[in-house]
Amino acid sequence: MAELPELEVYAETLRPLLTGRSVTAVEVHHPRVVRGQSAEPFTARLVGQRIKDVVRRGKTLAVLLGSGDRLDVHLMLAGEIYYFGPGPRGSVPQPVLTLSLDDSSALIFSDEHFDPMKPRDPKMWAGLNRKERIGLDPLDPAFTPDALAALCRRNKVLPVKALLCDQRLIGGLGNAYADEILWGARIRPRRAASLMTAEEVSRLHAAITAVLAAAIGHLRGLTKGAPAGEPRREFFKVHHRSGKPCPRCGGKIAFEEFRERPTNWCPACQQ
Repeated sequence: MAELPELEVYAETLRPLLTGRSVTAVEVHHPRVVRGQSAEPFTARLVGQRIKDVVRRGKTLAVLLGSGDRLDVHLMLAGEIYYFGPGPRGSVPQPVLTLSLDDSSALIFSDEHFDPMKPRDPKMWAGLNRKERIGLDPLDPAFTPDALAALCRRNKVLPVKALLCDQRLIGGLGNAYADEILWGARIRPRRAASLMTAEEVSRLHAAITAVLAAAIGHLRGLTKGAPAGEPRREFFKVHHRSGKPCPRCGGKIAFEEFRERPTNWCPACQQ
């Protein structure tokens, strides 16, 4: 699933490719991708629009249009982005939405969960000006240790992993990076956020900053100038590494289902 680092790099790489271009055609391959409206008015609002910018809003990629509209795309679990410059287009696993541009380039969104064999899996969505409550952004200067401490104090019943993944509190983090951040901070996922000490909150804030910066750096190298599917995140320390040795202490990485989220952590060094 694309989270803050992936979406930050997608926006960064797409911005110079799309800004100033006009949308000449829109193809909705799967009508369910435009939830809440039919494909025809959605397409009509996009065609002819000039792209002003591409930004990240929490875990959503936002394409800002000259009309003042904003195309919001949430990739969910398996959504991917493919950009093709002018010329022949490569193959895309499961295209669900295509934007064709005035320089003959194209932006294609794909999601294998639109495969009829996977009817129950959460699927990516696209919409115009979607209203979402998005919390503090970890890359915003306002996301300070004091701001994080205040969030922890206010949410008395939340375990710290649930707090990190709640988009209404902190925008952009998800399951994978929450595992990595908590490992970096040496804090167990079920630790009550409101009971953490000032030193633990400081460690958590430092880990958020360090993990996101390192991931963005890795992903910039993997994306190579234009998105072509989700890059492999082989730099993870604990996420999806259950049963393997902890890279810090050598203990066994544990797996558990936590609030319907697969969670990996090290019981030996996360207290």
